[in-house]
Amino acid sequence: MEILVIAGNFSVLQNFISQLVLVENLGKNYARFSYQEKELDILISGTGGSVTSYFLTKSLNFKQYDFVIHLGRCFSLKDQLESGIVVNVIDDYFGDMGFGANESFSSVFDLGMQNKSEFPFVNEMLENNLLLPEFQSQYRKVSGISCNAIPNSLFGIANMYLKNHPDIISRDGASVLYICMEEKVKLLQLFYVVDRLENASENYQIEELEVAKLTEALEVSLAQVL
Repeated sequence: MEILVIAGNFSVLQNFISQLVLVENLGKNYARFSYQEKELDILISGTGGSVTSYFLTKSLNFKQYDFVIHLGRCFSLKDQLESGIVVNVIDDYFGDMGFGANESFSSVFDLGMQNKSEFPFVNEMLENNLLLPEFQSQYRKVSGISCNAIPNSLFGIANMYLKNHPDIISRDGASVLYICMEEKVKLLQLFYVVDRLENASENYQIEELEVAKLTEALEVSLAQVL
């Protein structure tokens, strides 16, 4: 099975990579490693939806992968979702794809610029139905919204939040899901909940706990997939 692990920042994967043996450099921040007598590829995509989309698409065109594991970071939008845990994002949508006017926001779907259910969208949503049939993630399933610029409160994305009342917000979740659905590549998205949204601007640094939690989640998932 051809597996690609993608993360936005090298520090997220530094502990995991330290256990591996390099097999081959495949490109910029993109390499094949030996892991437990098998091989997998790792891509450090950079930050933001556009940058991530470019390098992920380039990798998927380079090699035909069976499974992508996306390790990301997010912020909680609900009191019931505690910080410092790993969640499994099962659906997502773009929260800043449209036009703002008079303190409101209209998506390209609201404006009729794009069909709300044109593949891979279903009523503006991206629903991850691509997991392996036998794979069941042990991590809590959540809904996401993605914005290139993370706001400091829900007021900044109020209209878009009300569309699905998502649990978390990230920068690149929807971009990765969109690409994998278009390319028909199975995808698992595991995100670390850094903090509440209102504290996002104070928590842009990646801490040791985040690295440890995502490393554990990756190892648990690979044990099930490989």
